[in-house]
Amino acid sequence: MRFLKVVALSSLALFGITAAAAEVQNPQRILACNMNALTKEQRMRHEALTKRLLEHASRKELADGYLFTIDRERVSVAELAEWVAGESRCCPAVDFHVELPASGPLTLRLDGGADVKEFIAAELGL
Repeated sequence: MRFLKVVALSSLALFGITAAAAEVQNPQRILACNMNALTKEQRMRHEALTKRLLEHASRKELADGYLFTIDRERVSVAELAEWVAGESRCCPAVDFHVELPASGPLTLRLDGGADVKEFIAAELGL
Protein backbone atom coordinates (compact mmCIF):
# COMPACT_ATOMS: atom_id res chain seq x y z
CA MET A 1 0.00 0.00 0.00
CA ARG A 2 2.82 2.38 0.86
CA PHE A 3 4.39 1.66 -2.55
CA LEU A 4 1.14 2.68 -4.31
CA LYS A 5 1.07 5.96 -2.38
CA VAL A 6 4.65 6.72 -3.41
CA VAL A 7 3.86 5.94 -7.05
CA ALA A 8 0.69 8.07 -6.96
CA LEU A 9 2.43 11.03 -5.32
CA SER A 10 5.39 10.76 -7.69
CA SER A 11 3.04 10.73 -10.67
CA LEU A 12 1.21 13.80 -9.43
CA ALA A 13 4.49 15.61 -8.82
CA LEU A 14 5.76 14.68 -12.25
CA PHE A 15 2.51 15.83 -13.85
CA GLY A 16 2.83 19.18 -12.06
CA ILE A 17 6.37 19.64 -13.34
CA THR A 18 5.32 18.68 -16.87
CA ALA A 19 2.34 21.04 -16.79
CA ALA A 20 4.50 23.89 -15.50
CA ALA A 21 7.12 23.23 -18.21
CA ALA A 22 4.41 23.31 -20.89
CA GLU A 23 3.31 26.77 -19.71
CA VAL A 24 6.87 28.08 -19.98
CA GLN A 25 7.29 26.68 -23.51
CA ASN A 26 4.20 28.50 -24.87
CA PRO A 27 5.13 32.20 -24.79
CA GLN A 28 2.75 34.85 -26.05
CA ARG A 29 2.70 35.07 -29.85
CA ILE A 30 4.02 38.24 -31.44
CA LEU A 31 1.96 38.99 -34.53
CA ALA A 32 4.54 40.70 -36.69
CA CYS A 33 6.62 39.83 -39.72
CA ASN A 34 10.36 39.69 -39.28
CA MET A 35 11.34 41.65 -42.36
CA ASN A 36 15.02 40.87 -41.80
CA ALA A 37 14.53 37.09 -41.80
CA LEU A 38 15.13 36.80 -45.55
CA THR A 39 17.55 38.52 -47.89
CA LYS A 40 16.18 40.51 -50.82
CA GLU A 41 16.78 37.55 -53.14
CA GLN A 42 15.20 35.08 -50.72
CA ARG A 43 12.17 37.36 -50.30
CA MET A 44 11.71 37.57 -54.09
CA ARG A 45 11.87 33.77 -54.34
CA HIS A 46 9.46 33.45 -51.39
CA GLU A 47 6.97 35.82 -53.00
CA ALA A 48 7.09 33.78 -56.22
CA LEU A 49 6.54 30.57 -54.25
CA THR A 50 3.63 32.15 -52.36
CA LYS A 51 1.97 33.12 -55.64
CA ARG A 52 2.54 29.63 -57.07
CA LEU A 53 1.23 27.94 -53.94
CA LEU A 54 -1.93 30.03 -53.82
CA GLU A 55 -2.58 29.51 -57.55
CA HIS A 56 -2.44 25.72 -57.22
CA ALA A 57 -4.19 25.19 -53.90
CA SER A 58 -7.76 25.18 -52.73
CA ARG A 59 -8.40 26.92 -49.43
CA LYS A 60 -10.74 26.00 -46.62
CA GLU A 61 -11.34 28.41 -43.77
CA LEU A 62 -10.99 26.92 -40.28
CA ALA A 63 -12.02 28.39 -36.92
CA ASP A 64 -8.43 29.38 -36.12
CA GLY A 65 -6.68 29.35 -39.49
CA TYR A 66 -6.71 27.91 -42.99
CA LEU A 67 -6.30 24.53 -44.65
CA PHE A 68 -4.76 24.43 -48.11
CA THR A 69 -5.04 21.38 -50.35
CA ILE A 70 -2.22 21.56 -52.86
CA ASP A 71 -1.96 19.90 -56.26
CA ARG A 72 1.31 17.99 -56.03
CA GLU A 73 1.46 17.84 -59.83
CA ARG A 74 1.94 21.62 -59.85
CA VAL A 75 3.71 22.30 -56.53
CA SER A 76 6.41 19.87 -55.44
CA VAL A 77 7.09 18.71 -51.91
CA ALA A 78 10.44 20.53 -52.14
CA GLU A 79 8.72 23.81 -53.10
CA LEU A 80 6.22 23.45 -50.26
CA ALA A 81 9.04 22.71 -47.80
CA GLU A 82 10.99 25.73 -49.04
CA TRP A 83 7.92 27.94 -48.65
CA VAL A 84 7.21 26.70 -45.12
CA ALA A 85 10.86 27.19 -44.12
CA GLY A 86 10.84 30.78 -45.39
CA GLU A 87 7.42 31.68 -44.03
CA SER A 88 8.19 30.25 -40.59
CA ARG A 89 11.30 32.44 -40.40
CA CYS A 90 9.29 35.54 -41.30
CA CYS A 91 6.16 34.75 -39.28
CA PRO A 92 7.07 32.85 -36.10
CA ALA A 93 3.57 33.27 -34.59
CA VAL A 94 2.01 30.87 -37.11
CA ASP A 95 1.75 27.12 -36.52
CA PHE A 96 2.53 25.09 -39.67
CA HIS A 97 1.17 21.58 -40.23
CA VAL A 98 2.18 19.75 -43.42
CA GLU A 99 0.85 16.39 -44.55
CA LEU A 100 2.70 14.49 -47.24
CA PRO A 101 0.66 11.39 -48.10
CA ALA A 102 2.12 8.67 -50.32
CA SER A 103 -0.27 9.77 -53.07
CA GLY A 104 -2.84 12.47 -53.62
CA PRO A 105 -2.72 16.14 -52.74
CA LEU A 106 -0.46 17.74 -50.17
CA THR A 107 -2.07 19.59 -47.29
CA LEU A 108 -0.88 22.63 -45.39
CA ARG A 109 -2.67 23.92 -42.32
CA LEU A 110 -1.78 27.35 -40.97
CA ASP A 111 -3.25 28.22 -37.61
CA GLY A 112 -2.61 29.50 -34.11
CA GLY A 113 -5.77 31.22 -32.91
CA ALA A 114 -8.20 33.91 -34.03
CA ASP A 115 -5.59 36.68 -34.05
CA VAL A 116 -3.18 34.49 -35.99
CA LYS A 117 -5.94 33.69 -38.51
CA GLU A 118 -6.44 37.41 -39.19
CA PHE A 119 -2.66 37.82 -39.47
CA ILE A 120 -2.44 34.95 -42.01
CA ALA A 121 -5.25 36.44 -44.07
CA ALA A 122 -3.53 39.83 -44.17
CA GLU A 123 -0.10 38.34 -44.89
CA LEU A 124 -1.32 36.15 -47.77
CA GLY A 125 -3.92 38.60 -49.07
CA LEU A 126 -6.82 36.21 -48.48
